[in-house]
Amino acid sequence: MIETDNVAHERESETMIERSSEAPKIKKHRGLTKKTNIHARTLEERTPIILNCYGQPIGPTTTEFAPLNYVDWPSVPTHDQIWEYVLEKFMIPPEGRSWVLETVNLSWRGYKSKLKKMYLEAVEKGSNLDELYELVPEDELKDLISYWNTSPAKEQSKKNKRNREKLDDMHTMGPSSYAALRHKLKQEDPNKQEPSKAKVYRESRIRNPKKTYKTSYGNTKANM
Repeated sequence: MIETDNVAHERESETMIERSSEAPKIKKHRGLTKKTNIHARTLEERTPIILNCYGQPIGPTTTEFAPLNYVDWPSVPTHDQIWEYVLEKFMIPPEGRSWVLETVNLSWRGYKSKLKKMYLEAVEKGSNLDELYELVPEDELKDLISYWNTSPAKEQSKKNKRNREKLDDMHTMGPSSYAALRHKLKQEDPNKQEPSKAKVYRESRIRNPKKTYKTSYGNTKANM
């Protein structure tokens, strides 16, 4: 069983899947990573994760590691194993467990979204799915494709797309977190005071004039 696309969360991922160079060609993007530099770490090489007073990380982040053929994140049965695995690679206080699992959740959903885009582009161009089979276990990919082609999944995908188009006040921090932004602003403050919600809001919506954004800036400017 497969999770439907979740398009409402406030993460603007710019990482895309690199396509095969064999004909028919699919537009090339940045490739997926197996994070071998992380998974090869020993207990002594773990990276400390620093938390703020709210139990949120302000230091390094970590992602990935879960089966893809489940309806939604709560139904994935490996949450405890994921947490234990992460503890083998990072030094994280117990209070950080919720953040770790939510980070993996976002990566899990995002990865499936990218795989679906690859699949749809391959179908549209009439190319084979060899590259997808290199990225996903065969049984999981077959489950994914089977679900993507059901009527409920297609209808939910359309609904999610419509909801996503309604969002017009997205942050521009990319993969960075609000916790990291608050920590940065606090360190920049001469008195090391916690930044106000208004300041965090303004800083999280700064736009690069040289960059094109998918959403309008009208409501954001009005809220400022």
